[in-house]
Amino acid sequence: MPAPQQRYQVISVSLPKHLVERANALIPKTRRSRVIGEVLTSFLEAVERKKLEQGYRAYYASRSTREAQTERTLLADWAPSDAEMWAILEKEETGARRRPR
Repeated sequence: MPAPQQRYQVISVSLPKHLVERANALIPKTRRSRVIGEVLTSFLEAVERKKLEQGYRAYYASRSTREAQTERTLLADWAPSDAEMWAILEKEETGARRRPR
């Protein structure tokens, strides 16, 4: 089954002339859309992460002292298991990077 086709929409944007000249000097004509898409994607993801961080910050600021302490206790209880799991994952990742002789 063939992969679904990516849909594109042609848009028109206005950019400062000096920026277009710099881009034209560095980006081949055939890659401009791809580069612009990657930059826009990166920007949008950064904005979304910032909004998520603000939401977490608001949530943590609104918790009571008791709720915060309960969470700290729970995290402390799980710390040994977390450390063990991170060690296992790191070992697997390191082993995967090694080349067979």
